[in-house]
Amino acid sequence: MNSTKEDNVENNEQESLLDRKIREVELIKEVSTQVNKTLDVNLIANTMLALMDEHFGFKHSMILILDDTKEHLNVLATYGYDKDGVGAKVKVGVGVIGMVAKRKKLMRMANMRMQMSYMQAVKKEVVKSSNNEKIKETVTLPGLENVESQVAIPMQLDDELVGVFSVESKELNVFDKEDELIITILANQTASALQHANLYKLEQERLAELNTAHTELADLNLNLEKKVEERTAELVELSKKLAKYFSPQVYDSIFSGKLDVTIKTQRKQLTIFFSDLQGFTELTERLEPEVLTELLTNYLTEMSIIATKWGGTIDKFIGDAMLVFFGDPSSNGPKKDAKNCVAMADEMIEKLDEIRKEWLNRGVSKTLNARMGVHSAVCTVGNFGSQDRLDYTVIGNGVNLASRLESNSEANKILISEDTYLLVKEEFECKERETISVKGFSYPVKTYEIIGKKASMIALNQPLQEEMPGFSFNYNPLELSDNDRAIKLISNVLKSLEKQKKFKKNK
Repeated sequence: MNSTKEDNVENNEQESLLDRKIREVELIKEVSTQVNKTLDVNLIANTMLALMDEHFGFKHSMILILDDTKEHLNVLATYGYDKDGVGAKVKVGVGVIGMVAKRKKLMRMANMRMQMSYMQAVKKEVVKSSNNEKIKETVTLPGLENVESQVAIPMQLDDELVGVFSVESKELNVFDKEDELIITILANQTASALQHANLYKLEQERLAELNTAHTELADLNLNLEKKVEERTAELVELSKKLAKYFSPQVYDSIFSGKLDVTIKTQRKQLTIFFSDLQGFTELTERLEPEVLTELLTNYLTEMSIIATKWGGTIDKFIGDAMLVFFGDPSSNGPKKDAKNCVAMADEMIEKLDEIRKEWLNRGVSKTLNARMGVHSAVCTVGNFGSQDRLDYTVIGNGVNLASRLESNSEANKILISEDTYLLVKEEFECKERETISVKGFSYPVKTYEIIGKKASMIALNQPLQEEMPGFSFNYNPLELSDNDRAIKLISNVLKSLEKQKKFKKNK
């Protein structure tokens, strides 16, 4: 009989234990579900505290999290207190909670009113600052006035302390010893959820920082691009202004790096061109300064366009005078340079005729006439000047001779030296003129006048012969000895034909 009773008691105990285990598994499952359904650390902590009250009757509890310094625990959430105390700090190793954090072991305290040390720990104010600075703000750790017992459980993840779960009660025993294991499991489960939530929060903060940095970088790049564009536009505008002070060849050579901006010269075979407006001094006295400036600018602009077209390097303008040379910084060879120079001068004279007519229509009766001189020789060319200011130019006796040729030239004519003549005679028809004496030359210099291109001269010298009843015309330029007499004769014939036409019309 006694054996049967004992068996029944044992069976009841086993059934009770089994029921307890089942409830524990269900509880673990429920808590796990609740705390893992969110990544909000505050919501996880508050959910855990509410479940502890629901299943174990913990009316006053809190969760504290170990900070990054691992020297303090910060109150994350509280349950059942008049003041939540969120933000209060507990130093590791101080008080019940601090000792649990230090030892990573559960602590159970009873008869708390008889332990003054505990009351001092509860009332301790913990500074919300670091580095042992002067107190600026304090938060009181929550605590019951008539507390009888307390249990503090370390919240761990893989033996690493995450925080502490603390429960206070006005009763002597907060919970049975059998519940310690399940509560520890639940605390660690919550620690895992909190750690994952913290990692997620850190990741979100990092992503936000990256997005902010990306936005700032994009703004910086945009501003940088704008500044680069503005600076580039400024440099382009500056380069355009600088280009007006250099010939295109010199400008390109400097900015491409082919020409060093240092005092440096060399001897080269060049063809030098000089031009000057005849009677310009008189023109300056007759015209208003504004009109004179416009006239001279128009003339020099047109001449510069032609010089650039033929590859000439414009050295300088001296009032109405102009110095151009061929052969540096780029060259097509001495013969081609000389031919280009003479072709340029020939086109300039044609263009000057158009300018003369245009300004005559605008009331400038004083005609513009230019004298031009060309000479080919070896000259010194390069950067001359001081360390602070340089002038890219050409010097030498060859330059002086070109200037003398210009001063001895007739109006709207091109006078060249024998050296140039030998280089261009195959392409240009030339007429020998008188020799001139030039300082620096021990011999008289032969000069030649450019008549025109040989191709155009051939067409010009073609004979013309026409016959019809009452009229016979025979013209041979090569045999004609007196052009003026021929012009007068043809003019008389034209006048006679006009009179004959009118007579027949009125008859």
